[in-house]
Amino acid sequence: MRQLILLAIFAALILPADAAGQKTVQALEQMLASPPTPDTPDASSPDEIAGTDLLQHMQFDTLLARQIDGLELSERLTRVRIEKLVATYQLGPQTRQALEQLADRSALLESPASEFRPVPSPDEDTQRRMVEEARAYVLSILSHLPNLFAVRTTHRFDNLPVKLNGRNLPVESGLRSKGSFSREITFRDGKEIVNSTSSASMPQQAEFGLESHGEFGPEPAIVLLDIRKGTIAFHHWEQTPSGLAAVYHYSVPSAYSRYQVNYNCSAKVPFHESPGYHGSLSIDPALGSVLRITLEVDAKRGDPVSHIASVIEYGPVVLGNRLYICPLRSLAFMVEEADACGSHSHDQKLRQPVAMLNQTSFTDYHRLGSSSKIVAEKPLDPSPAPSSFASPPQVPDLLHTPASVKPPAPQKAAQADPAPRSDNQP
Repeated sequence: MRQLILLAIFAALILPADAAGQKTVQALEQMLASPPTPDTPDASSPDEIAGTDLLQHMQFDTLLARQIDGLELSERLTRVRIEKLVATYQLGPQTRQALEQLADRSALLESPASEFRPVPSPDEDTQRRMVEEARAYVLSILSHLPNLFAVRTTHRFDNLPVKLNGRNLPVESGLRSKGSFSREITFRDGKEIVNSTSSASMPQQAEFGLESHGEFGPEPAIVLLDIRKGTIAFHHWEQTPSGLAAVYHYSVPSAYSRYQVNYNCSAKVPFHESPGYHGSLSIDPALGSVLRITLEVDAKRGDPVSHIASVIEYGPVVLGNRLYICPLRSLAFMVEEADACGSHSHDQKLRQPVAMLNQTSFTDYHRLGSSSKIVAEKPLDPSPAPSSFASPPQVPDLLHTPASVKPPAPQKAAQADPAPRSDNQP
């Protein structure tokens, strides 16, 4: 997991945008094309030249990553553009990480108009058909994936003051890493189950802070059902890592919202709300699968939490011998207002809105299934055996042999999991 400090708060959510300090994606590329030149000593021998080149490359990578950390974009940095930049300018590992963080900070912004594919907009009937196909896909396929398990890794950030000897240090701007934790999850019979055997670098904090879920179907299902009484309109075509996508913008009023926000603070009454929300939806026109979905809550003045938003990215995953579209990454954002919960700080001067960011990845997908192989017993000796030793062959009771329902470890999935296969599995 990346341990970089986010030097800029997610500007589109937390603070009013400062247009003068923002950069376009094109300006970012120009910066990469004219990178800073690190100071390196002169070299004469081939070994010294090779060592100097390596040192210069490492210094260049560090300087460039620091420059990117301080950027704030006015447009979304897409995955396709990151791959192009890395390949074109042969960027180092630190710069690639900085670009990933920059992409997360710009995740709710619109992608540059220059990246819109010059494909004619579909007619109204085709637009409606794609949305209906996406709804059917989410309800019948995404929510009913074959039984599987995967590793869900969440990296948390917030801007809470750092404590030293029980006292808060001076408040610094930006989000700081609070650690990461991994959980093995099982998706069985259409439900996501968190397994008890999980490893975490911060086990005592894993159940506190910002939590989000619904990537395996509930969130896109809620959106696609709610927009029947909301609004949705085709916006543009966009290239994604999974191919061409039709991007829609949607909005759902609070009167028809099924999206739930739950906030609990030990010092206050729990907050439960189904607010209105808006966002974007990227659909594969060939399969009807959802490739990307964003959601921003329309918070009201006086709510204890605000700027609630999420982003989920989907992509191809091989399960068994078939290809499925599954969650790959998700982001969750939230701001707790300064007066929402007094437990964070008793000093009014140090109280501030608490910004929280979760970066989640889904990896190590394996399909849960069982296979059996019946092996014929060794043929009996044709010669008759003495009656004193005669006994019937011992046949195992395949119908009543007890089976374990405990999910197997990843490396033994093919042999250990006795879960039955569903009819739609190969």
